[in-house]
Amino acid sequence: MSDILSSKDLKYLLIDSLSLYTEDSRYISGKNPYCFLINKKTFYIFIHNVHDSGKGRTNTDECRIQVSKSKNFLAAQASGLPVLFLGYSTADNTFTAWDPLEQTKRINKKKVISLYSRFSTLKRAAENGLAVYIDDDKQVIVSFKPEYLGLYLENFQGIHKSNEENLLNLIKTSDLTAPTEEEVGEKVNLGKVQFVVTHRQFRRDPDFRVAVYEAYSERCAMCGIQLELVEAAHIVPHSEAGGKDELVNGLCLCSLHHKAYDKGLIYVDAEYKILINEPKIEYLTKVKKDGGFPKFSKLQFDKLELPRSRAAYPSKEYIKIGNKLRGIS
Repeated sequence: MSDILSSKDLKYLLIDSLSLYTEDSRYISGKNPYCFLINKKTFYIFIHNVHDSGKGRTNTDECRIQVSKSKNFLAAQASGLPVLFLGYSTADNTFTAWDPLEQTKRINKKKVISLYSRFSTLKRAAENGLAVYIDDDKQVIVSFKPEYLGLYLENFQGIHKSNEENLLNLIKTSDLTAPTEEEVGEKVNLGKVQFVVTHRQFRRDPDFRVAVYEAYSERCAMCGIQLELVEAAHIVPHSEAGGKDELVNGLCLCSLHHKAYDKGLIYVDAEYKILINEPKIEYLTKVKKDGGFPKFSKLQFDKLELPRSRAAYPSKEYIKIGNKLRGIS
């Protein structure tokens, strides 16, 4: 991975990374900083590509991001919600995070600030899952793999007060924690800091599945396949308050198209046309995850195969909401 990601690319990176941690996560709105909800908590995330430290800096191991007081940033600050600072390295596929309390103090005094770390720390994070760099001001700067982004959001205050040994134990605990339907996660005490690990997985309603199967004759609405490979997909995810287990919020999709739909790779418009999400494809191309796309793009119909009963047609309002939640403009 060597391509620089655009703001839209970084938005999809955040969406995909948070989904690795919990089903109770979604993109809400915003244009860097982006507003996300995870396990009933709401955050703004400011993110830029990590790059070298620029002219006049002699340490070749030094890397940084820069943060400016853009209109979007000031609006996020005014919301009263936490604004977190992240860098992303395509070369190592790692995030780096700086203590938001300390950086907010700095940017309140200046128009532009630089946030520094070390390339060697990013490489250690890629190898071990997580790594810590402590700067000259004794601030804990942490780098980690994408699957731990949700863990960071839930615990950012404690993480910036901890050490690398405890944080490596934290990600091991996260790896071993089973998904739950409970809103409150497993509490973990490491040193003097308490952390929370919440891998949420929502219960599936068997009646919803049966109703969707019957309405679509157990065929994928996007490609027509049966072969016992179909699943009942929610248009508005069932993790959402509006994601009801009702037929008009459902689609019968094969396993492949269900996953592609949930990931925002493809979507449906108000006329029930099936469309490729071109910005997501651009992002996947940059991170070298676009293999097989030409073949995949030929697998779906132009429009959904709808149920015989108009009463079972997918709700256009749900389609609109579902597309927004998946980051589709």
